[in-house]
Amino acid sequence: MSVIKLIVADDHPLVRAGISYALRTDPGIRLIAQADSTDALFKILHSRRCDVALVDLNMPGGTFIDGVPMLNSLHRRWPHMPVLAFTLEDNLGVLQLVVSAGVRGVVLKSEPMSELSAAVRCVHAGGTYFSDAIHRKWANRERHAHTVPRTPLSPREHEVFCAFVRGSSVSEIADQLGLSIKTVSRQKRSAMAKLRLTGDVEAFAYAHALGLLD
Repeated sequence: MSVIKLIVADDHPLVRAGISYALRTDPGIRLIAQADSTDALFKILHSRRCDVALVDLNMPGGTFIDGVPMLNSLHRRWPHMPVLAFTLEDNLGVLQLVVSAGVRGVVLKSEPMSELSAAVRCVHAGGTYFSDAIHRKWANRERHAHTVPRTPLSPREHEVFCAFVRGSSVSEIADQLGLSIKTVSRQKRSAMAKLRLTGDVEAFAYAHALGLLD
């Protein structure tokens, strides 16, 4: 069985210790390095290959800016490395910016650390992962908007949307369906507009609520 090599970045020693403790019983995940700053994180990634990075959004004091700019830099330099954001932030608008920066999932620090193993395994397998609290928040938002009916998707829009929320990139979907990237991008935008979804976080939460990710 292949072991997932994980790097954890958080500026609080107790948090890093808690993550290490939570993952200790999973033989399929090995914590190969820990970073206490953005500078340490980038230095480690330049010298060691890892399969997944679990990264705190707020690590002040480094040469590299934390938050969304840090995530953008990670995605630009290591585009094939799945990144999990680890944060207390549960505002859907902020999380949309986080997802737009290329992360594959968001784990809330307010949730039990027991979910970390499932989150790491999910993004390593090509999926997306969001803490249940994010899904609940989205579902609550949906209940307040239920009076506005959604426009039905065309068969192709539905196919593109389902492939996207299950983890395929636009270029991968284009290859699978024999379409141009421009066409797939247009159909994805159209599907999300019809469903009144403003971004990827909402798309993943909506798909989860409907069981499309099962």
